[in-house]
Amino acid sequence: MAIAVNTGSVLNLSRWAVASLMEDAHRHPETPAGLDRPEVRPGLSAPAPSAARMNDYLLGGKDNYAVDREMVEWALLKAPIISRLVQANRAFTEHAVGHLAREIGLRQFIDVGCGLPGTDGVAGALRGTDPACRVGYVDNDPMVIAHARALLAVNAGTCAVAADVREPAALLAHPELRRVIDFGRPAGVLLFGVLHFLTDEDDPRGVLGELVAGLAPGSHVALTHVERTPALDTVAVLFREAGVPFTPRGPDEIADICAGLEIRAGLEILDDSRTHPPIISGGEPLPLAGFIGRKPE
Repeated sequence: MAIAVNTGSVLNLSRWAVASLMEDAHRHPETPAGLDRPEVRPGLSAPAPSAARMNDYLLGGKDNYAVDREMVEWALLKAPIISRLVQANRAFTEHAVGHLAREIGLRQFIDVGCGLPGTDGVAGALRGTDPACRVGYVDNDPMVIAHARALLAVNAGTCAVAADVREPAALLAHPELRRVIDFGRPAGVLLFGVLHFLTDEDDPRGVLGELVAGLAPGSHVALTHVERTPALDTVAVLFREAGVPFTPRGPDEIADICAGLEIRAGLEILDDSRTHPPIISGGEPLPLAGFIGRKPE
């Protein structure tokens, strides 16, 4: 596959993060006295933390356990910006999916690492554009899949598939996904907040390349990836000790992962205030990259 990457297409989301994210102190409830590091005890009585459940907690959801909440509160002490990152990732998700459906005209999507369902996100963005879009929701967390099957895979044009992004060939070959998605036509692959949970040994560039290779020409990929900072590197150490392989990366590393995709012209539409709240100016830069790319014809 030809390499056609422009690092300028990896957008710093601080340019357009919504005004409601400017003040995020309300997302930081006081930590119980004496909290230093969460004591993680995997097992039936105390499950290991889950990226999906921690994300749910940060978004105000209720589908999380004490171990997830404790891990999040510790992480917020070390890197308070995590709260804004999660909120901005959700805002980018909604806007990018709407862009792919409205402006590009895609009508089928594979939401890899779909996470716990909320009132917005991918499903909400598509309901506001074309409810007839076909969607395959994919995750490797049993709790996520149970919720997705109950709340998202509600008709013949949707499904919820248990698969691991680290095994892209098996993911794409899943019979239920192939029932919903026509791989002979362009599709949108969504990887919002997913690739930074792959280690370098997992080869995120190779994973993305194999996913793209299985798509029809004209398909698109939309993704977000956390960028490295000293504070987030500290959080990554804790997460890895707890079995959550969080791996922030530098802008050049993220651009390299996206190699093989053509840049979509006109990505500045993501700043269009007619369909998104006003851009924040002068705020702390968000270490989060957003990307939309296209598989060459």
